[in-house]
Amino acid sequence: MLPKQFDELKLTGSLPTPTGVGLAILRVTGAEDYSVQELAQVLAADPGLTGRILRLANSAAVAGREPVTTVEQAAMRLGVRVIRNVALGFTLVSSNRAGPCEGFDYDAYWCHSLASAVCAQVLSAHYPDVDAADAFTGALLAGIGQLALASIHPDAFTEVLRKAEGRGRDELLALEQTAFELNHVELSVAMLRDWGLPEELVSAVGEYEAYCPEGASRAGGVDPLTDLLWCAATLATGLLRAGGLEGGLWHVGEEGVETVRERLLLDEPAFLELCGTATEGWREWGGLLQVDVPEDVDREELIRRARELRSEGRFDDMLEAKPTAPRGKPLHILAVDDDRVALRLLVRYLTHEGHSVVTARDGEEALAVALEVAPDLILTDWMMPKMDGIELCRALRRTEVGRRIVLLVLTGQDQEDQIVEAFDAGADDYVVKPFIPKVLMARVRAAQRVIELREQVELDKAEKTKQVAKMAVLNRKLRSAALTDPLTGVPNRRFATRCLEQEVAQAHRSDSALSVIMVDIDHFKRVNDDYGHDIGDVVLCETAAILRRNTRRGDVICRLGGEEFLVICRGSDLDESALFAERLRAAVERHGIQSGGFDGSVTVSMGVAALSETGGTVDDLLKTSDRRVYIAKALGRNRVVADEGRQPDALSA
Repeated sequence: MLPKQFDELKLTGSLPTPTGVGLAILRVTGAEDYSVQELAQVLAADPGLTGRILRLANSAAVAGREPVTTVEQAAMRLGVRVIRNVALGFTLVSSNRAGPCEGFDYDAYWCHSLASAVCAQVLSAHYPDVDAADAFTGALLAGIGQLALASIHPDAFTEVLRKAEGRGRDELLALEQTAFELNHVELSVAMLRDWGLPEELVSAVGEYEAYCPEGASRAGGVDPLTDLLWCAATLATGLLRAGGLEGGLWHVGEEGVETVRERLLLDEPAFLELCGTATEGWREWGGLLQVDVPEDVDREELIRRARELRSEGRFDDMLEAKPTAPRGKPLHILAVDDDRVALRLLVRYLTHEGHSVVTARDGEEALAVALEVAPDLILTDWMMPKMDGIELCRALRRTEVGRRIVLLVLTGQDQEDQIVEAFDAGADDYVVKPFIPKVLMARVRAAQRVIELREQVELDKAEKTKQVAKMAVLNRKLRSAALTDPLTGVPNRRFATRCLEQEVAQAHRSDSALSVIMVDIDHFKRVNDDYGHDIGDVVLCETAAILRRNTRRGDVICRLGGEEFLVICRGSDLDESALFAERLRAAVERHGIQSGGFDGSVTVSMGVAALSETGGTVDDLLKTSDRRVYIAKALGRNRVVADEGRQPDALSA
């Protein structure tokens, strides 16, 4: 994925990203000389995140120790990388629980991502070269590209998911590439690299979906983190379906669980124990990050079914997307008061107006509820035990969730200084107690107009963002079209020139080999004259196709114009490219073409040139290879010329 493409996506403002606190934690923990005190200062900006970290530090997993009460103590007990994982998970999940893409199941996505992360953490014990916290982070964020496409192109991605239903991963990637000029794997890699995550983790995320463990020995050259991510995502897919849910890797069914067990070299009891550990961790993290996790996972049924499906060769279909329900007009309101009578009156008046209401009896309880349910409006009393209304306002305004909530303070203090203090603390309005119901509801309706106006602004912004995203896709397609030959579908001369300039510069910098192969179809003018230009076009397309099918990974084939093609061979010297050119020539000669009155094959003449033997420029490479094509034609065509000093009989095919 080109940096310019990613910059265009970032400009839409719709890419999923950790909140300010999450990014700040990534930045702080990425430095070598950070301190626990710096980490604590960052976490202080988000009380909800701090609470979850303390809860994890005091959870059953670390039972039997003295309870911790500060972030510094939690960091010493859990480790900084675990705290980073909590921050990443909480800030990403809380801000991306739902979205506009009707075809994307956000709940299933987060449930599987969290299951993969926990499975990766548990499986890391079997991978001595992989850090457990890095494994957790990589698995949690591995599919972030799909969430990003759902956020940036909700309508188009819904259509892609509809078309991909029942198909495999490669078909999904192809549909994404056609629709967006990129796919979710490329986007995941670009996002994680942009966030500054370790390159080995980013590389594994880019490779694990296409990874095939069958026949790959863990003792060989397999990247352990890539292998671990595949096993974690596969096991998570099985655990989800054993818990009665859908989701997981597109191309991996429940039978893949048996492959995971075999790769870990575990017998059935040991593997059942591992699955149990992963399930318990999944539930614990689900509670921390507020992700719904199945209550009952039948692990023995999971193994039995995996073996049956493995023996039958069956594969599960992709998950069936469930659209999210649209949000209604009434407000979701949190009413806070330590006076039971006053609280009951608030609920009565608000529900009579059609609003849904949740309640809290003091500021601390209200803060926890607000961070959990994110209400549209909070009506809070000023004077309360534990945390009063003003402290609640200040605490909420320090969080991402709280900054979006309209705050209305109920107070018996109507002095000028107290009113100013309330507004300075973050209140949007106030009502004097004992309140007059008509006045109170008028204030609520005013808040409702503000909320509706904000929502309309966000809808307008989303529509503009959608238009920007569409324009970005169109621009990418136009750039792609400008560099593609419309007849054969291979890159054109303009692309070949740009690519060669880059490859020549890289070869000079790294002192690496670079060669080109010029290809010219023999007697092509005779084909056009005898059979017509439409048959000539068929011959060009067939020749391009056979060259493309036989081109090695990393090499590039381009059409220069007419009947001329160019193959750019990265990292190949003259002798290697000459042998490769001979294989290409033979493949073209063997390929039969039937169209109209034409029934036979064509041959090609080829000229090979290496950067090391020329003047070291693009023009030198092209001129040398072109001159050798003419020599090949002069010697009788259907041959490769890589050395002008050789005898004709050595040049013949």
